Amino acid sequence: MRLLPCIKSYDEGVDHSKQIDREIKEWIKTYNEAIKLLLLGTGESGKTTIIKQMKILHVKGFSHSERTAMIPHIRFNTHEAIYEIIQNMPVLSIGLQNAKHVRAQQYLLKVGPEGPQEYTEEYFDNVRDLWQDAGVRECFKRANEYQLIDSAEYFLDRIDLIGKEDYVPSDADILRCRRKTTGIQKIEFKVKVPKSMHGGTQDFWMFDVGGQRGERKKWIQVFEGIHAIWFVVACSDFDQTLREDNSQNRLKEALILFEDVWQSRFLLEAGIIVFLNKQDLLETKIKQGRSIAPYFPKYNHFEASGDEYTRTKLFIRNLFVNLTTKKRERRHIIASAERFVVLEASRARECYFHFTTATDTHNVRTVFRDVHQMILTHILSNIGVY
Repeated sequence: MRLLPCIKSYDEGVDHSKQIDREIKEWIKTYNEAIKLLLLGTGESGKTTIIKQMKILHVKGFSHSERTAMIPHIRFNTHEAIYEIIQNMPVLSIGLQNAKHVRAQQYLLKVGPEGPQEYTEEYFDNVRDLWQDAGVRECFKRANEYQLIDSAEYFLDRIDLIGKEDYVPSDADILRCRRKTTGIQKIEFKVKVPKSMHGGTQDFWMFDVGGQRGERKKWIQVFEGIHAIWFVVACSDFDQTLREDNSQNRLKEALILFEDVWQSRFLLEAGIIVFLNKQDLLETKIKQGRSIAPYFPKYNHFEASGDEYTRTKLFIRNLFVNLTTKKRERRHIIASAERFVVLEASRARECYFHFTTATDTHNVRTVFRDVHQMILTHILSNIGVY
């Protein structure tokens, strides 16, 4: 009788488990080596736009399939823009200036807030007619009195292009497309390190979390191991209220949220960079004659040189700077979906400020270069290398 050599049986389950273990170890290694950035801020401040800019600048941009996938979202943005405007016209006691546009108004109101099942030529004709109406334009100018996306004018001005059958969104279109962020999004990219700082390339992981109140309870899940917080502020929101709470001013909400982030013990080791965003929209509002003073009376006593726009943006920066030097009163902080600070920070920290326009790729490239060097310096200083 011939004995066969002992052969170990193949267990597919065990092999698959070992493969998963190897992948997890590799992921942990990469995670530990990467610089991790966390985008925080209130809803619609521009966090997701910065994620998109990182993809354009560092991850070969958007593929054709990714662009075409954005078409329904851009068309819906266009619809929600015109729909919100005409729905709020009677609320603001504004009527159509051209009686011929009444039928178009009725057509779109009948379509409803969710948009048409199909974006037809008839649909785009009606949107085009309404956008040309002086009454609609007057209601648009008062958009701070109701909820309207920042990109409303941009998309409505491009209605002819967006309505074409062969329409393919540009980078600018994608950057301005708004979709509410829910949960946690992540992008990974590599950036060259300056030779003065040892050269090579550095892995970055950037996390984007929803900014509306109901999403903030998820933030703590990504706090561990974060090297830098990018706190994004929509400076142009000084005269607007939250979508989720019409009684709360958006900029005041951003200040409350920043104070919580600044004081959080969970973020004690992270560098904090404040992006004072939407400078283009802020400048436009100021040129239109709007003032921050009715919403922040202290502006009347703020001393700074420059034109009204320059004074306004410096005043907003000063509001946040003051919070970094303020000694917060100790009080019991209730854990909820809207507040996440458990214990206060006591260690001295630094905060860096940048004026940004997240939809401007050149501006974001310049700011990221400065911020990249600051983050590397911060990390190297912590380990005693720089």
